[in-house]
This record gives sequence, C-alpha cells and structure tokens, in this order.
Amino acid sequence: MRILWHSNSPWAKTGYGNQTAMFWHRLQALGYPVVLSSNYGLQGSTLNIEAEGQQTQVYPTGLTMAGNDIILSHARHAKADIIITLYDAWVFDPQVMSHARWCPWLPVDHDPAPPPVVRALKAAYQAIAYSRFGQDRLKMAGIDAAYVPHGVDTRVMRPIDRNEARKKIQFPPAVADYDFLAVMVAANKGTPSRKSFPQVLRAWKAFVEDGHPKALLYLHTHAGEQFQGVNLEELLEQLEISKQNILFADPYWNILGYPDEYMANLYSAADVLLSPSMGEGFGLPILEAQACVCPVIVGDWTSMPELTFAGWKCRGEPFYTPQASWQFIPYHADILRYINEAYEARGDRALRVTAAKGALAYDADKVTRKYWKPLLAELAAEIDVEVAKPTETEGLSMVTL
Repeated sequence: MRILWHSNSPWAKTGYGNQTAMFWHRLQALGYPVVLSSNYGLQGSTLNIEAEGQQTQVYPTGLTMAGNDIILSHARHAKADIIITLYDAWVFDPQVMSHARWCPWLPVDHDPAPPPVVRALKAAYQAIAYSRFGQDRLKMAGIDAAYVPHGVDTRVMRPIDRNEARKKIQFPPAVADYDFLAVMVAANKGTPSRKSFPQVLRAWKAFVEDGHPKALLYLHTHAGEQFQGVNLEELLEQLEISKQNILFADPYWNILGYPDEYMANLYSAADVLLSPSMGEGFGLPILEAQACVCPVIVGDWTSMPELTFAGWKCRGEPFYTPQASWQFIPYHADILRYINEAYEARGDRALRVTAAKGALAYDADKVTRKYWKPLLAELAAEIDVEVAKPTETEGLSMVTL
C-alpha cells in the first residue's frame, strides 16, 4: 500500500510540519512507501529528502491553500493507494476527495464536532482523530473514526537540568534576574485570540502586581498583527505590564524556526506552560512541555484534559464560533489562581516527574507501533480485497486507476 501524505512540509516549523517530519519515515519503515505532498513550505518543484535511513519525494503546493486543485494529480503520479491529510478536514472539497481513498488525520477543536467538518468527512474512506475527544465527538456525529494521537520525540523533548537549561536559553541580561518563569508557545493568529492571549495577559498583570516583580512571561510568538492576530505590544501598553516581566521570541528566529533542542531547553527551564486555548485539536506544546518536566495550565475542554498529566485546568465561558459550534473563553481569574499555584509548586520534583512520565506514552515510536501499525495493516488488507474483487466504486476514478 502506497501513501500520499498531504500536509505542511516536514521542515516547516509548525505543528503539522513537526508531525509530518515525525512520522513519514516511521510509516515507510513499516513497509508502506510514503510520498509527501506539501500545502505549505514548497513551491514550484519537487524535492528529494532523507530521514532516519528513509528516502522520499516532496511534491509542491498547487494554486489553492488546501491543495484541492492538485492533490489527486499528485496521488495519481505517486500511484498512491490512500491519501492521508494532516490538516483541518473542512478545507477539503468532498467532491474532490470522494474520488480517492481519503484518510484525514484531523483535529476536532470544537464541541460538538462542527457541521463543516462532519459534512467534509462524508467523503472520507477512513477518518482518523488525533484526540480521544475528537474520536468521541465524531462518533456522536455518526462518523466512525479511528484514533491515532500525535507524538513527540522523547530523545529530544526530554528532561534537562533546570539550571543548565536556563543558562542555555540565554535570555537578555535585562530580564535574566527572574525567580519564576512562565512560557507560552502559541501562534498569534486570528481574532478573537484562539490561544487566549488577552485573558492570559490580564491574569499575568494581576500576578506580577500581587508581589511578584521578578516573574517573567516568555511569549514564543509574533508580537504584532502579521497573521491577523492581536497586537500584543499594544495590549501590553494598555494593561501597563512592565517590559521587565515580558519577553518575546526573537522575531527573526521565530520565522526561521527555533531548533528543537532550544525548545527542549526552554520547556525544561520553565516553571509552567500557559496554554488555556479556546479550543485545541491536540495541543502539541502541552505534550512537549510535559515531556521536558514542565507542568501546564490549560482549558478543561476539547483535547486538553486528556493531555494534562501534571498541571491545572481552567473553567471557561462558552463561545459560539463561525464553525457553528462552541469553544470556550477561559476565566482569567482561574488562570491567575493557577499561576499562583504553579508559583508555589515551582521546583516540585514529584510534579515534574509526573509530567514526564505521562508524556512517555506519546513517544513517536510507541505511537507508530501501537496505533499506526495496526491501522495501516487493516487499511492495506481492505484495499487488497477491493483490488481482488472490484466493486461499484471502481468507476469513481480512485487514485490507483
């Protein structure tokens, strides 16, 4: 069984790019040839790449963001038997995807599963949810989805001595004298802020002013409106939060992408990760942080509770979105309460060990063996039967024609 994997390029410093790089060669090592199709990160030509002793080809993006104009052509050229898309399912045209064995590995970040997602999945050969929450909500909508979680490379995202990690991240001297480090690794995209930047910063202001002048919040994101997000610099001015208590990622390196080793040091150096998003399909920084012994503050909804091994879960107010479903705005009072609890628990070895142990279940090699291997074997067996006994669907121009 040959696979066309359609997502961000494996070198892209995005969550989708991260998981593409994590799994394409692992799936190929199971015996399933994988060719990559890029919807972000490559234009104009194909590119050959290698990882962990495996080689493959990356096809470029087409003229549309999702790739509806080119994905079937890539699949035919690659002689793919199935197409795995790692992206939002609702962006794909069901009339296009119904002509392939489409296996979307998809997020569900609303409750219930949004109608546009459910409608798109009517064309799926096999939907694959990457959270138990998503699998459950799709089942409620009549979609029988498999479950394969995202993974983390625990050889890289691993516990590092906190003092050593703090030396390696090399914060500027002007903010280096801190006694509590919170980090927020989140894309500043769209308004209202799905990552809850305004609520977090309101809580941070109250925390700093309540006797914590040496607390530092590191924001691993863009400060401006480059991606139609919140103008965070302006928000900080309105809230009158001192620049001594806030540090942004270097904008240049934030575009190029920080090395994974840097991120492992950052998480290990931190006392807590702030990630109370309005909704998450998975929440990769939540997993990565805990793999590096950093507890987390999250929202008590969508996928986040199942990924919280050591940390705190905020309550929130339901918010109806253009997806015709619900996300949640976290109560800033809850965020403040849990920042205070994280401050009291800083350096708590038992809490940090619990975080790392929980993350080990999501090691990429374990995810490959436990989830991808049996699922792909099942799909391959089904396709063998279809090929041996052609059905009425044979005339629908499946990608193997």
